[in-house]
Amino acid sequence: MEHKEHKEEHKEHKKPQKKIVEKKVEPRPEQKLPGTSYYWVSGIIIVVLLALIIILLVRDAGPPTGPGDTGGTGGQEIPDEDKVKVEFYVMSQCPYGTQVEDAFYPVLEKMGEAVDFHLDYIVTETSPGTFQSLHGEKEVKGNIVQLCAMKYYSEDYKYMDFIICQNKDAANVDTNWVKCAADSGLDAVKLRTCLEGEEGKQLLRESMQKAQARDATGSPTMYIDDVPYQGQRDALSFQRAICQFTELEECADIPECASDADCTEEQGMIGVCNNPNQANAFCTYEEPVEVDFIVLTADDCTGDACDTTRVVQITQQYFLGAKKKEVDVDSAEGKQLVEKYNIEVVPAYLFDASLADTRTWKTMTSIQSSFEKIDDKYKLLDKATGATHFVSEEARQKFYDAIGVVLGDNKPQIDFFVMSYCPYGNQAEEGIEPVYQLLKGKADFNPKYVIYSNYGGGGPNYCIDNDNLCSMHGIQELNQNVREACVGKHMGMDEWFEFALAMNDKCTSQNADTCWEPVAEDLGLDVETIKKCEEEEAVALMSADKELGDKLKVSGSPTVFIDGESYSGARTPEAYKQALCAAFDEPPEECDAVLGGDTQAGTQGQC
Repeated sequence: MEHKEHKEEHKEHKKPQKKIVEKKVEPRPEQKLPGTSYYWVSGIIIVVLLALIIILLVRDAGPPTGPGDTGGTGGQEIPDEDKVKVEFYVMSQCPYGTQVEDAFYPVLEKMGEAVDFHLDYIVTETSPGTFQSLHGEKEVKGNIVQLCAMKYYSEDYKYMDFIICQNKDAANVDTNWVKCAADSGLDAVKLRTCLEGEEGKQLLRESMQKAQARDATGSPTMYIDDVPYQGQRDALSFQRAICQFTELEECADIPECASDADCTEEQGMIGVCNNPNQANAFCTYEEPVEVDFIVLTADDCTGDACDTTRVVQITQQYFLGAKKKEVDVDSAEGKQLVEKYNIEVVPAYLFDASLADTRTWKTMTSIQSSFEKIDDKYKLLDKATGATHFVSEEARQKFYDAIGVVLGDNKPQIDFFVMSYCPYGNQAEEGIEPVYQLLKGKADFNPKYVIYSNYGGGGPNYCIDNDNLCSMHGIQELNQNVREACVGKHMGMDEWFEFALAMNDKCTSQNADTCWEPVAEDLGLDVETIKKCEEEEAVALMSADKELGDKLKVSGSPTVFIDGESYSGARTPEAYKQALCAAFDEPPEECDAVLGGDTQAGTQGQC
C-alpha cells in the first residue's frame, strides 16, 4: 500500500513530443600530413593530435561519477527547456517511495542528461520549524539530510548515490547518512551543518510547499512532464514514459510495448501488446464489446460520494464499449430497479451480461471481485464505489439495525476500523484516544479491524480460517489485531487504548508475536487471558469485525464512522471531538473543552 493503497487506473496522456535534433557529422575525406619540406609544422600538428587522442582516451576510460555522468545521451547538449521534467513526492522511510527511487536510479544513469529530476517530501509543519512526517522524527531527519545532499551535490545527480545508499537501510535514515556520505564522496561535515541548522528546515519547508502545491499526500506521488504518472514502477516503464516526450538514442531501443496499456494509438479500439517487452513487440487493435450500463442516482444525493464522474470515467476506460444510461431512483424505472436488484444505496451501477464478454473481464480477472451477479446484471459493489446515500428511510433504518446504531439515545458511537500496524490507522488511534478520555461513558468507542479474504493470494503469511480472515501487513499484524480485540473484550477500553498505543510505539508487524508480552506485562495486563483468548476466540472476533466492515463497505485503514455516518475530517483530537459532539442530541459540558495536539492533520492517507 501506498502509502495509500492503491486503486490505480492507467491513463494515456498525449502531449506534443519535444524533439532533440542530433547533428550528424559526415566523415571527412582522408587527409595526409604535410611533407618533409615543412617538418617543423608536421611536428607541431602530430604533437597536437597525440594530445587530443590522449585526452579523449582518458575521458572515455574514466568511470562515471554519478547517474548523469555516463554519456548516456550520446553527447547531446540538451537545452533545459527540452529536458523532461520528472517529479517524485515521497517520504524517506516509505518503502514505496524508496522503491521508485531505486527503480529510477538506472534511468538517470542512462539518460540523466535529458531529465530534469525533482525529489520532494511529504510532511506537515505543525509550528514554525517543527515538522511531522508519517513515520516519525527519524523520517523528518532523513528528509532533511537528503535535501541537503541535493543542494550541495546536484551536479550529475550525485546526491542519488547517497540516497540509494540510505535506502538499503531506510529504517535508520537519521543515522546511516554519515556512512553513506563517506561511501558516496560527500562532505559529512557540510551535511551535518545543514541538517542541524536553519538551512535544513528551510529546505524541508520549501520541499513541503512543492508537495502541497501538487496535493501530494501519498508516497509516492509522481509526475512526468506535468502529467500524473500511474504506470508500472520499474526502470523500463519509467524510461518508456520519458521517451514519450523526447527523442534520444536510448529511446530507439525500447520495445514498442510492454503491456496492453502501452497500445493506445487507435482511439476507441482495444490495444493488444504482442511479444511484450521483446525487441519485436508490436501493437494490434480490435473492436470493443458493447456494454450498456445503468447509473442509478437520486436528486437529493450530494457530496463526493454522489459524484458519478470518476466511476463512469474509469468504467469507460476499462470497458471501451461501455454506454451509460442515467436513471433517477424516484422514477418508475428507478423504483423497479431498486426492487428487482435489492438496491439500498446510490449511486448504483448495473451492467448488462455482455460485461463478461469483454477483454478486460477475461484478462484482468481480479476486476471481477468488484462486481456481484444479481439476476441478469452485474452490479458494481457499493464498497468499490463508496455509495452511502440510502434510497429510503426504511433502507436507512434497516442498515442502522444491522450495525447496532441507536438514534435518539443521546449516546453516539464512533466505530473506527484500523490495522494494528498501518501508520495511518495508528495516527487515528492516537487522535481518538484524548477524545475517549474526555467523553468515555457518554459516548461509545468501538475499535474494529480491517479484515480481508484471500489477501495476498491467501496462505499462512497473511491469513487464518482457510484464508477467510487476512490482514494487509501479514500474519503478525493479524495476530496483534486479535490480541488487541481480546484486551478490549475482556479488560475494557481503558486497557485497549493503553495496549494499542504502547504496541504502536514499541513493536512492529515483523516482531509483534514476540514483542507483545513484555509490553502487556509492563501495563499490568493479564497475559494468560490474552493468550487463551487469542487461541480460542480469534476466528469469532475477526469474523465479527469483517462482517461489520463489509456492511459498512470498509476497504482501508483508518475508516471512521460516527453513528453510522462516514467521517472524513482531520485526524486531530479536536476534530474528532467536534464531530462526535455534533452527534449528541444534547451535548454534555465536556464538549466545551478544547483538545490540543496534532496527529498530522494534513496527512490523510489510508492503508
